[in-house]
Amino acid sequence: MFTKWILFLHVLSSITFFLAHGASAATAFRIRKETDFIRIRAMLDLSVSTFMAMVYSFLVLGLSGLALPFLVKLWDKGWVWTSIVLMVFVVVWMGLFNEKGFKELRRLVGLPYMRGSKEFPAETPASAEEVAAHLKKINLHTLVIVGYVIPAIVLWLMVFKPF
Repeated sequence: MFTKWILFLHVLSSITFFLAHGASAATAFRIRKETDFIRIRAMLDLSVSTFMAMVYSFLVLGLSGLALPFLVKLWDKGWVWTSIVLMVFVVVWMGLFNEKGFKELRRLVGLPYMRGSKEFPAETPASAEEVAAHLKKINLHTLVIVGYVIPAIVLWLMVFKPF
């Protein structure tokens, strides 16, 4: 029965994570077409507003995902290890992507921003041309592959357990 509760928490936290992450995903797709700094700032603030829910749900997702192989003795399965490696890659890549992409964009449009874990106050906004150039550098194809396709592969591994 305990294992079912951990599985329930795992699935529930994944739903919560993707729901909380929806604001950031929507922002990533829409913001590239935006030129109005007020709207860009609003989208970035909306994206940040769900960050803590995203972090906590991902923490529960990760901990429950690590607990389940112990409970049902699956550590000898390749799909478990492959899933863990893929998700670690996604977390590291997204962290780097966010650092270069949206944290920097916050600075460019005159919002408080972070570098690593250090907070900085808002600065004078950059020019519209600089912001537009930065937005063009954001690669949505890679974002979709890492943020959607890889988790979909992990889901496939968990459901079909191919090896």
